[in-house]
Amino acid sequence: MTISATMVRDLRDKTGAGIMECKAALAEASGDLDKAVEVLRKRGLKVAEKKAGRVAADGLVAAWTAPAGDVGALVEINCETDFVARTDKFVGLAQSLVALVAADPAAADVGTLAARELNGRPVADVVKELIGSIGENIVVRRAARLAVPAGASGLVVHYRHAGGKIGVLLGLRCASDKTAKSEEVTKLAKDLALQVCSAEPGYVTRDEVPAAVLDQERDILRAQPDLQGKPAAIQDKIIQGRLEKFYAERCLVDQLFIRDPEGKQKVKDIVAATQKAVGEPVSILGFARLRLGDGVARRAAE
Repeated sequence: MTISATMVRDLRDKTGAGIMECKAALAEASGDLDKAVEVLRKRGLKVAEKKAGRVAADGLVAAWTAPAGDVGALVEINCETDFVARTDKFVGLAQSLVALVAADPAAADVGTLAARELNGRPVADVVKELIGSIGENIVVRRAARLAVPAGASGLVVHYRHAGGKIGVLLGLRCASDKTAKSEEVTKLAKDLALQVCSAEPGYVTRDEVPAAVLDQERDILRAQPDLQGKPAAIQDKIIQGRLEKFYAERCLVDQLFIRDPEGKQKVKDIVAATQKAVGEPVSILGFARLRLGDGVARRAAE
């Protein structure tokens, strides 16, 4: 049968597939639009299988926080080229996925996220269909979620940098909802999200640093040439002093505040000043930071 331009256009609008792919699918389906959609879906799944081994190093980090400011989410989704990363379909998928993660704590695990439904189908199938449509490998790599605990007051904000190459969540715990919505707390949360993006802390406080990490750092410091031959007690004292530099680099509250022009105030000083301004306790709930292509991002403990 004759495949008209209108039929091809309707199938393209519905699937996003190329003109020649739509013509071939319609011919195979004898002009039946619904059957042609299934033909393209099946072909898309086959294309996805072929492309699954290809490196997907580009993409974006999508970020979202609820209007109430009580929960936020990040999702890193990868593709092969920056061109695809900027397409409406790819961005739309990322935004849909980050909304799923925000709504479902378990979906922060990408294996669980793949099984969740999006528009009535498993996320994994939606991704495979998009792979078939755009012709590039797509990988939902990582996700993170941060929420104010039930019954508590606080604020979660997000920050995206470099066109979505880096995404950050930052949460604050407050004594009341009024404080959580104040200008002072909102400014603090935004400033600290920028701090996490720029200064790359690994932990909120030094108490969160695992013992194994500290032991490894001590071993590195103990092996330095200037400590060789010194008594163990002297070595331990010097090492403890040098660990302060580690804390100042890796622990958020011990970092120098990047927006202090004089470079003297630490993040904990800024938090304390905000507490004084609002007249109530304010503390850092946690953070998450995903940079496109990095290793696993860390979400600080609540």
